[in-house]
Amino acid sequence: MVGSAGDDVGVLLDSLTEDERKHLFEFCDATAMDDLDAAIGILQAKQWHVGQAIQAFFEPPPPTSDNNNGNNSNNATHTDSASGTSGLRHRTAAATTTSERSQTRNDDALQSARRLEPGSSLPAFTLVPLVAWPFMLLVQLALFFIRGFLTLIGLGRIAAAGIPGADNTTTALADTHGGSAGDAARLHSYFESTYGNTHPPFFVGTYTGALEAAHRDMKYLVVVLWSRAHDDADRLGQALTHSRVVEFLSNPRYIVWMGDVSCTEAYGAAARLGVTAYPFVGLAALKPAPQTSGGSNNNNRSRLHVVARIEGLSGSANADNADALARELTRRLGVSVEANEQALQAAQREQEARDSDRRLREQQNAAYEASLARDRERERLVREREQSEHTQRAEEERRQREREGWEKRREQWRWATLARIMREDSNSEVDVMASKKKPMGRFQLRLEDGTRLVRAFAADATMQHVFDFIETRGVAEKWGSLKTTPHGDDLDAIRFPEEYTHEYDFALVSQFPRVVFDHTGAALGEVMAANGLWPSATLIVEPLFEPEDEASCESTVN
Repeated sequence: MVGSAGDDVGVLLDSLTEDERKHLFEFCDATAMDDLDAAIGILQAKQWHVGQAIQAFFEPPPPTSDNNNGNNSNNATHTDSASGTSGLRHRTAAATTTSERSQTRNDDALQSARRLEPGSSLPAFTLVPLVAWPFMLLVQLALFFIRGFLTLIGLGRIAAAGIPGADNTTTALADTHGGSAGDAARLHSYFESTYGNTHPPFFVGTYTGALEAAHRDMKYLVVVLWSRAHDDADRLGQALTHSRVVEFLSNPRYIVWMGDVSCTEAYGAAARLGVTAYPFVGLAALKPAPQTSGGSNNNNRSRLHVVARIEGLSGSANADNADALARELTRRLGVSVEANEQALQAAQREQEARDSDRRLREQQNAAYEASLARDRERERLVREREQSEHTQRAEEERRQREREGWEKRREQWRWATLARIMREDSNSEVDVMASKKKPMGRFQLRLEDGTRLVRAFAADATMQHVFDFIETRGVAEKWGSLKTTPHGDDLDAIRFPEEYTHEYDFALVSQFPRVVFDHTGAALGEVMAANGLWPSATLIVEPLFEPEDEASCESTVN
């Protein structure tokens, strides 16, 4: 059965996140609840807010009827009017019955949690506060000046506790229903105004915050619970300001939290600690969680345990002597610290082991994330390289297609131009036969490969006729040998390609005198005669651009 219960607890804890487990352990430390199901239910009702869950746990259940409200109100009024001290003892006696109400405490806390959730009905609007606030303002101003006067004449304690016989209803309500952090700040302010600024460093915050700080920092927690209305409050205040106590509790190993039991949180802490007499000084220390039959901790976490309790000063022989009381406090706290030092060190070692495991996991996770990031970066670079190569290949294929299309159109242009030249030559022969002789010029053309051609051109021919003759030499040789073309056997059927403008990649040059001719010249006879080259001349074909392979070689050498 123990093993199955441990397995159920393990499964329940595994279903929670790390933050939720942390809040659960803090709630169990503050409330001493062993029923994890009930604790999780209360925390879920408060949306995992530890402070609100603890407050809902310690608050009393809501009244069941209006009659009970009236009776309870009358009884509370009667008890408070009898004596402030007797009222505190009555609440202390009620706190001792906490163990008897442990069965119904979770249900009461859950009812309180539901009652405190948003969406509950709001009180009806009334004009009474609007009418009464000027009078309340005057009363507050009067009390302010009276307290200032009493502080000046050395009666600061009376000023802080309230004027005897005065109506302190507003202050009491503020102290009771104010926030926990505000309660601590007001208590510290009252303590310093009454006993001076020489005191142990009190923890400024809530009781839950002090528990969390002690657990997190592996320190001792000193809890001081008192009431300014108690008979021994002044003696404890003097003892806390004693140099021996101040020096002892100023050690960084201690966290000192002080609470007034007239406030909600301090009263809940008193009920949690089972306080039976006031003032109360308790010492809580971390101890490792008990081992289960399986050899593992219940919650795998150390918990705070009260190891020293000092309840009430009236029965102590040293109650009237502040120095003796200070020695007694430091002695009893010191003995408890020495007795629990090994347990605290064990808890510290356990915490260090958990921290070491956590750091190791973080380092492993960081190394894994770094390795994963490197792999992702490597994959990204591979994808980018593949994408770049794909883009380059697509661009090269596009350029190749354009180049092939351009070559195909240029070749078609050459065949079409050859057909035109052949038709013009046929017409010239007809003109010669018809005795229509034209002035002719004879030119020797030297091509790029050293080939020499001799060709006669009419005087009225243009320079472009010469350039076209040179440009079509390759296809003319193919036609002379094969009598066919890539476009068919009918040479005259070949048309000039659309969307194509032919560009000549060479120029004609005469050496003596050196003259460079392009295809845009006028009539051949006029151009040559103007340069003294008519009716015969030698023209050399010079390329306008360097060959691609030679240019690439030169760029590589450079």
